[in-house]
Amino acid sequence: MATHGRRRALGQHFLTDTRVCQTIADTILEEARRYSCVSLLEVGPGKGAITLPILEKLAGTPSIAQVTLVERDQKLAQDWKERFNSLRPQTPEADAEGKFPAPGPRLDVEVGDFLEVQREKWLQTAPLAVVSNLPYSAGTAILIRLAEEFQRIPVMVLMFQAEVAKRLRAGPSSSGRGSLSVWIQNQWDVQSLIQVPPRAFSPPPEVQSEVVILTRREKPRIDVFHHPEALKTWQAVLRASFAHRRKMLRSTFPWPQALQASGVDPTLRAEALDWPEWESLFQAVLKIQN
Repeated sequence: MATHGRRRALGQHFLTDTRVCQTIADTILEEARRYSCVSLLEVGPGKGAITLPILEKLAGTPSIAQVTLVERDQKLAQDWKERFNSLRPQTPEADAEGKFPAPGPRLDVEVGDFLEVQREKWLQTAPLAVVSNLPYSAGTAILIRLAEEFQRIPVMVLMFQAEVAKRLRAGPSSSGRGSLSVWIQNQWDVQSLIQVPPRAFSPPPEVQSEVVILTRREKPRIDVFHHPEALKTWQAVLRASFAHRRKMLRSTFPWPQALQASGVDPTLRAEALDWPEWESLFQAVLKIQN
């Protein structure tokens, strides 16, 4: 009972619906093949509802060379380490035709909070595919840390609280559109995969969940990565634009000269801006800062 309470305190809701688990496993492996990923990361494997279907499909195939799990629950992490030790291949035996089976992936476990684990622990080989049933309490922070590594991560299949997933894929003038929406969509395409009801978990959460596929764009919609100062400016523009999201830009935007020079309608709210307008606003602020 004490252990169960401790795990609930960690915000864990264990996924138990086999159909949902299989859909997630099939999707991440299909996407990993499409992007020629050589390694796979799972954040918070828990008891293995997603992990085990993935490992079953990877057995004897060379497509993924390494699978890394990051688990902060020490008991679960130790269980995975012991299980991985038992799965590590011994000297293979040839079949009747004298052929040796293909080796499975290398299996590693990192113990700790993903937000505190050093990047080199889970970014050892690239391109890297990522899968996770993210904890509600830290899902957005984990996403941001992963999304920043877009040069080495081409695809992610992640589960969020449905409200967060709605924000991630919200388009212009949508009620969920915010700074996170614009920041993510600048470099990533976001697609809904499956809706997940509370009954799919144990214990069931009080909210709906949703799995999304994030695929890296070949080029960002707005090039904010060409210089560190440009990236800082882009982040500042987003923060300022959405700081008072119910107010018009002319009332809150801290660079009025840039707003006027951009040609963006100052009576609009930030959530209504489309990509050409964000580009104009960003470039205008860059200009006055140089």
